[in-house]
Amino acid sequence: MMFAKKCPKCGGNVQTKSIKKSIGLGFVNIPVAQFCLNPVCDWYQDFSEAKKSEDINENVVQLKIPVSKDRIAEIKKQMPEIVQKNMMVVKGIIVVIVLSLLLIYMLSFLQPATPRPEAPDTNIPAVNTPQPSVVASTQIPATPQVIIEQKKYSIKFDVSHAFNPPIKTINKSDTIIWNNEENQRPRVVLVSKDSLFKNKLMEYSEKYSYQFNQSGSYIFVLAEYPSLNEYPNATNEIIVK
Repeated sequence: MMFAKKCPKCGGNVQTKSIKKSIGLGFVNIPVAQFCLNPVCDWYQDFSEAKKSEDINENVVQLKIPVSKDRIAEIKKQMPEIVQKNMMVVKGIIVVIVLSLLLIYMLSFLQPATPRPEAPDTNIPAVNTPQPSVVASTQIPATPQVIIEQKKYSIKFDVSHAFNPPIKTINKSDTIIWNNEENQRPRVVLVSKDSLFKNKLMEYSEKYSYQFNQSGSYIFVLAEYPSLNEYPNATNEIIVK
């Protein structure tokens, strides 16, 4: 008998029934019969000793590939060899695991032991370390900053009477204000002999101020315009501390 994929009589689909048998550690499905699924077709073939479809066990599973009796016998012969190969693989795995554990165990003994830190000797007498004496810091009182008040002084002048007052002592940052009271001459020149400022041409009642920022003695005179000839006895000295 040949295993059929289609009904050889009507060309319809066929149903394959098989039985499950245990072989060694596994199971194999053995086809026992085929019949046509077309209800009007009575095609049927039996692979077992049964002659009728009613005699076939209903607890079957459909197979796509038939297994002949010769194939079953061949599988039975090969089962011990397959089992033996599997057992050899399992034994090999066990041997590798055991050897790995032994190697790890041996390496743990070959590693040098880490020395434990020695406990401090509690019998050593304590040494009293002298504490540095705290010397009270002497605070030097801050010198109060003397704020010098800036002052302004007024000096009048004319050709006849010169400077009034003629001599003046001042502090740095003080200011002198010169007042021209010469009403006989339209213009008088105020000259700084120390070149603190440029010659100052001043008319009647005009004022000029200058702040002194450096200590010293400074001379000022009155002169004619435009010749700059100095008037006699018209000199003023200012001393800056």
